[in-house]
Amino acid sequence: MAITDKLDYLMAERGITRGGLAKCTGIPYTTIVGFYEKGSDNIKLSNLQKLSSFFGVSLEYLVNDNVSADTLSDMRLLKKYKALSEASRRIADGVIDGLYTMEHTEMTPKSGEIVYIKEYVTPAAAGYASPAEGEDYILVPVSEDIPKGTDYAVRIQGDSMEPFIADGSRVFVKRTNELTDGDIGIFFVDGDMKCKQYCEDSLGNIYLFSLNRDRADADSFITSGSGICVYCFGKVLLDSKPPLPKI
Repeated sequence: MAITDKLDYLMAERGITRGGLAKCTGIPYTTIVGFYEKGSDNIKLSNLQKLSSFFGVSLEYLVNDNVSADTLSDMRLLKKYKALSEASRRIADGVIDGLYTMEHTEMTPKSGEIVYIKEYVTPAAAGYASPAEGEDYILVPVSEDIPKGTDYAVRIQGDSMEPFIADGSRVFVKRTNELTDGDIGIFFVDGDMKCKQYCEDSLGNIYLFSLNRDRADADSFITSGSGICVYCFGKVLLDSKPPLPKI
């Protein structure tokens, strides 16, 4: 990937033009235009250093044609990951593993083969669940009493989802991020795993309700512009959909 292609990528990422780049780096505009019109083989080291400093990339990234924009994206993602605390890394690992499994798992057992699902057993706070906690699970053989379409199970602790989901009960979950209003889902919300009733309004605001309205303190309201990360790890499979609370 040529250096001018990388500059186009980096400028687009910053939302600036060649003129803006000249103003921000102190490199004359005509010099930057010359990178494209006359070739970039003889760019001065001082200008490369200015570009490297402004965009926050290495000199090697700029001059090595074997380094692509995808490589830069990977490098920046890795840098952010390494800056996280150990606890945050575990959460990130869980989210990635859960999303990967959701998109790539195919359960097509061979004839006569025993199929197992994972039941996650990590203790959790009231109304919370833990389907993304690494290896913290047991294997449960699939039987007739497990709803069709189940991908995993999880134990729920606390009373915030009663009377539909009792404290300590096992729920069966289908991996999907497509829920309709009133569905019960397993959610990752800004660092926490939750089992809640889902609803979204016309403005894109998300409501995660406790079924036990005496535990309305455990509800979550996420506005569309809040920037809070919300991932759905699946739909809890129940015999019927509980009514939404009146608020």
